[in-house]
Amino acid sequence: MLFLVQSVSALTYTVTVPAGTKACYITGEMNGWSPSATPLTKVNETTYTIDLPTATETMKYQYLSGPDWKYIEKNADGSGVTDRTWSAADVVANWASVFTPDEREVTIEALVPNDVKVLYLVGSFNGWKSPSEEFKMTLDSETVDGKIFSIKVFSVDAINMEFKFVAGPAWSYEQGDPKDNFVYGTTENTKSVVVNSFKAYFDPDKTGTITITATVPAGTDSVFIQGDFLGWDMAKAMKGTKNQDGTFTFTIPMVMKIIYNLYNKADWAYVEAGTDGEKYPDRSATYPEDANIAVTVVAWKKSISAVSNIKEAQNTIYSNNQMLTIENVQSNVQIFDISGRVMQSAIVSGTFVSNKLNKGLYIVKVDGATKKVSVK
Repeated sequence: MLFLVQSVSALTYTVTVPAGTKACYITGEMNGWSPSATPLTKVNETTYTIDLPTATETMKYQYLSGPDWKYIEKNADGSGVTDRTWSAADVVANWASVFTPDEREVTIEALVPNDVKVLYLVGSFNGWKSPSEEFKMTLDSETVDGKIFSIKVFSVDAINMEFKFVAGPAWSYEQGDPKDNFVYGTTENTKSVVVNSFKAYFDPDKTGTITITATVPAGTDSVFIQGDFLGWDMAKAMKGTKNQDGTFTFTIPMVMKIIYNLYNKADWAYVEAGTDGEKYPDRSATYPEDANIAVTVVAWKKSISAVSNIKEAQNTIYSNNQMLTIENVQSNVQIFDISGRVMQSAIVSGTFVSNKLNKGLYIVKVDGATKKVSVK
């Protein structure tokens, strides 16, 4: 019996590049803007091509001459290139730098403080992806000066490879001293370095579950959380559980500290916003202090049509002796700190006077409308 196999339609990218180009990569919305994930096939000395089944003609992208942002394409005058959308025949006028392949497996050794429990390598060799089990280093020995970890990695640009170390499974544990990236920079197949300190130290014995309950704008159907504990990879965004009262709950297990934002769609454009309509600053939560926290999203920077827009409170609100007075309240008032935690809440009609608060900025929500105020 004869079976016919129908090929999957793919979008073909073909690009003409400057003479002397030794490789070509594409980075864009089709691969999460990874500079190293998608190399093109060489057709001749100045032409490269690739078929991408998941790409669409509206997706934005750029080309690189190597697997790192330092090889990004440039205009003829050296200025930056505007993101492209699909064209049958692209032309690159110039490169920021021309990549020369240096393909080899190398060993990296690191002497780190004894406080380090686990160590990960991150770098240009894998497009600066977040810490992962694939690049978790091996503890070789412990000395009076610290612990020695090692790992073997393959790089197509070994001599120029940049890297750093992370003392936990998220970017919040990255090295602090030195702050700058290491550069492999040698023809030797082993490189040994010293890291004096990290921003934080992950300890598996001190992890726990952080539960976040979020109050969100009326009409929000779905809420997602994204952060360092998910590698800031939107494809891994966690969807919250909607509760009967319209709030959403997220449960994040086995963490010490997380940095995150909330979204009403698994898309960077749909991030939460402040009272000014701009992106809300990254939130953080630490176990066990924040094992169970309540936060409030006052608005979305971009929202689906069903979500109501932000409304600013018109009430007279003033601070005196570190207490807030809110006049003309119709039914309810809530006070949140700048991270979104509920500080006070009351059902009241008339004038509301808060308990004494610490000095700083707060968000007041009155009868569904919000306003940012300062307590002095």
